[in-house]
Amino acid sequence: MKRTLLILLTLVIALSVFPVQPTAAQGNTYTVQPGDNLYRIALKFGATVAAIQQANSLKTTTIYVGQVLVIPGGRSSPSPAASSNTAANPSTYTVQRGDTLYGIARKFGTTIAAIQKANGLTTTMIHVGQKLAIPNGVSGSGGTANTVPPASTTAPASGGSPGVNHLGTEKVVLADYVMWYDSSTFDGTKTWDVPSAGAYNSDDFGTIQRHVAQAQQACLNGFAAHWYGPTESRTTNNFNSLLNASAGTGLRHAIVIQTNILPGATEQMIIDAINHVINNWAGSPNYMRLGGKPLLIFTDMPRPWGNDSAALAGWTRIRAATDPNHNMIWMAEGLYPTFNPLFDGLYAYRIDHRDYPQSWLKQKRWADGLRAVSKSLYFADTIAAGFDDTRSVNAPGDLRSSAPHFARDRRGGGYFADTFAATANTGGDFLFVKSFNEWIEGTEIEPGASYGDLYLNLTCQYANTYRGR
Repeated sequence: MKRTLLILLTLVIALSVFPVQPTAAQGNTYTVQPGDNLYRIALKFGATVAAIQQANSLKTTTIYVGQVLVIPGGRSSPSPAASSNTAANPSTYTVQRGDTLYGIARKFGTTIAAIQKANGLTTTMIHVGQKLAIPNGVSGSGGTANTVPPASTTAPASGGSPGVNHLGTEKVVLADYVMWYDSSTFDGTKTWDVPSAGAYNSDDFGTIQRHVAQAQQACLNGFAAHWYGPTESRTTNNFNSLLNASAGTGLRHAIVIQTNILPGATEQMIIDAINHVINNWAGSPNYMRLGGKPLLIFTDMPRPWGNDSAALAGWTRIRAATDPNHNMIWMAEGLYPTFNPLFDGLYAYRIDHRDYPQSWLKQKRWADGLRAVSKSLYFADTIAAGFDDTRSVNAPGDLRSSAPHFARDRRGGGYFADTFAATANTGGDFLFVKSFNEWIEGTEIEPGASYGDLYLNLTCQYANTYRGR
């Protein structure tokens, strides 16, 4: 008995001197670093945002530098590469079904541009069984290197400069971004799918941080952020938060003016909104500029005047009051150059309609019509992952122009591929993706419960291909 007590006493003393503590090396805890968000940390350790929130009793995704997080089932370094051939030869990788260049770059801790250069690839298209050289790859690395390549690193397109449009400015890819959601939006009755990260509020800074990280995964240059104007504080505050969350990422965002669709909108309200952009945001390093000129996007051109003729006169007065020397680039929505050359370019927001399916095939005709007015105008191509607004019939507070509701089968990415294929013949100057998170219209590429991050990865492929033309 005495011997047993002596052994137990020795063990107690040893444990008190050398306590067992969870450490980052054991993969049980992680200390938040500058630039971190829960999405990136979850990717790094092979966990999920929801699991980390539950393990740390977090009610939101907001975290702070120096915070120590428990990583449930986490690891101190990402998992080894799935393919056995990488263990034998970590400098090469054989493409597996479902792979994308983004996923491979993330797996090996390198960049898309580096893999393209090492393999002489002029696009991001790869095929199953293809052997890729992995430059400076570290097997299993889950780093979050910025995958938005500047124009100078994009592989040259045949017969032209890489990433440069016909006006000599940068080819960029922007996705529409909605900033007014409440958690109730995602209760399952208003949208055909729901976010894989769960219901969210657009005001949550952690959510905005996650969206910034996902924009990088999709190889976007930035968002086209829908904004009601300075009198609407919610979207104003959220765009400020978006700029803050994007600091240091290389992402640049443009405002989509929607003041003109508000009930009771006046020309002075639109003028005030444009001046707010000029005075508060256009000079930010994270605001989108083409050739040094800030980009401004407009929709629903006849509103609030009611017809094209009155609208053209109204927009003429507004431009004279805010930007008479065309120091900004104004993009008008439409199929015909009704508002050009008063506006500096043209794009189509909707490229599919219930009664006019596959309208995206007409984009070359729209581009040619614009260039018949002037070859010094921008044409922006538009692609969409899908469409389904059938659950928004008679939705309260819907400010959209009246149009028949309809749905299109995404076909596992086939619809997205069809819309992108149409851009090969337009000579477009930059690209709009409809959309990052327009869940009410069902065009979102934001990860969803039914399809994961499929559309982020497809967007990355299409964005790099487009910039490389």
